[in-house]
Amino acid sequence: MSKHNFDYDLIVIGSGAAGSVAVEIAARAGQKVAIIEAGSLGGSAPNVSDVPLGALMTAAHTLDAAQRGMTFGLRTTAIGYNYPSVKNWKDLSVRRSGAAATGDYLRNRGISLFKGRAHFLGPHEISIGRRHLSAEKFLIATGSQVSIPDIVGLDTVDYLTPETAIDLLRPPKSLFIVGAGAAGVQFAELFAIFGTKVYLADVRKRVLPREDDEVSEAMTDVFARLRGMEILTSARVVAVKNESPLVKVTYLNGETEHSIKVEKILITAGRTPNVDIGLENAGVDYDSAGIKTNEFLATSAHHIYAAGDVLGRIGKTHSALYESRIAANNLLGRNKIVPNYSAIPRVIWTSPEIAAIGLTEKDLAREDSKFHRSIVQNAVVPRANTAGFAAGFAKVLTGGKGELLGATIVAPHAAETINEVGLAINRGLTAQDIASTIHPFGSWSEVLRLACAKAKHP
Repeated sequence: MSKHNFDYDLIVIGSGAAGSVAVEIAARAGQKVAIIEAGSLGGSAPNVSDVPLGALMTAAHTLDAAQRGMTFGLRTTAIGYNYPSVKNWKDLSVRRSGAAATGDYLRNRGISLFKGRAHFLGPHEISIGRRHLSAEKFLIATGSQVSIPDIVGLDTVDYLTPETAIDLLRPPKSLFIVGAGAAGVQFAELFAIFGTKVYLADVRKRVLPREDDEVSEAMTDVFARLRGMEILTSARVVAVKNESPLVKVTYLNGETEHSIKVEKILITAGRTPNVDIGLENAGVDYDSAGIKTNEFLATSAHHIYAAGDVLGRIGKTHSALYESRIAANNLLGRNKIVPNYSAIPRVIWTSPEIAAIGLTEKDLAREDSKFHRSIVQNAVVPRANTAGFAAGFAKVLTGGKGELLGATIVAPHAAETINEVGLAINRGLTAQDIASTIHPFGSWSEVLRLACAKAKHP
């Protein structure tokens, strides 16, 4: 098939964060482009993850703050909630995100939109149902889906996933969560605040195992002491059984078997890239962990690029948006750019918030790199006193010349504070540069300044 016979210059598969930016950039550059979406327009972020969960978490944290108002002399005994109204707030937030209007938005910019599941027929041709389309280039941005573990009896119970848990009409009285990663801990806190007895379980030795040990220790204390959760680590769920109206969950801790009866079970045990789109027909190298790309995000079929969760990194929405911009630039044949992941923040929207950026101690240990760690507890800054909240810390990792390699902040508004470290890493600044910068007295950001001041400097 010659270039002049292609239906489009570029076809993007997936309208979420990893695809939406690229298709707009290409259209503005005068390319004839199309986008294909098998699910909800806009992808997961506005429909089933970031926006709806963020709205529910905001409501929960507002309730939590109100209930703690007596600490400050406020009368809060009558504080309560109506969960259908909370759900209505979540639904309103989703509508206001504009995802439902994505189709009109794209068509107004001259972008063709096709609904359905794409399947590669060859290197330059795909099918969507009975329709066949061709393109000179492609961007695969199909995202990921919840991984369902192999648990005996799971298919016999009405289990929840992150996509369905956001639509409950009331909080369950009790909830067993399988997986204590970012999604697991956020849902655990959400429902615990609304009065659910939460059992948070993970086969690994600590919650949030991808972050540094101090994060796990701090949040385990918050969850158990302030939220009343049962934290079950090194716990492998082996079976569930429907004992209506409850579900019996059986798990192993070492060689010891335990059972708990709960109203609901929620699966948050990871995600799997969506790669079942005929990639072998297009000559694209992939496996169950995701699509393989080079440093420019090009696949083994050099006219096909990939971005977002389908790469297997299962990152944050802002990572997918960033990769979408990089892929668009490289697809358009401009000076090729290699994505720089050294300063992409990782945020978990608990209270306190967890924000990390750059390398972790595990990363540096794997690289056999010499580094210095500096950690300061939130309790030492004035804001902890005036806010009546001392849990958490700021931690920075520096190299031999005082350069910032990574940082973790567990504190209110950590998501905003961490950007200062991101700028420093991008610009090659040192911990001393942050320490010598004036920070507002009485702000949570002071704990970062103190951690940087405590770091060793050359």
